[in-house]
Amino acid sequence: MIGSVSGGRPSPGSAAYGAAKAGLENLARSMAVEWAPDIRVNTLVVGMVRTELSHLHYGGEDAIAAVSRTVPLGRLAAPSDVGAAAVFLSSDAAAYISGASLLVHGGGERPAFLDVATANKNT
Repeated sequence: MIGSVSGGRPSPGSAAYGAAKAGLENLARSMAVEWAPDIRVNTLVVGMVRTELSHLHYGGEDAIAAVSRTVPLGRLAAPSDVGAAAVFLSSDAAAYISGASLLVHGGGERPAFLDVATANKNT
């Protein structure tokens, strides 16, 4: 299953999408129990991905660069990052992984409060 970080965090303006992705994770866990031991079912929980249409969601190159800086690894995922995770989960290396949700999100998103907190700033 291809999930989204929107399934586990608020999704203003796209609540139906977030709810559907949350449901997909539950479906995968349920199917993993029902279909075991013959079939493994997992979910890739994907964060922000850079595609040819990213500018429609984030804006131009400067905006995409700014959004990328909010990811701890400093960039949006490439489609190949998601593909590599899918290959891993379908490989023998993941033979004992079922009913799992694998985060593919570059470390998540930098919490906004860190930019405004003053406790550790040298001023």
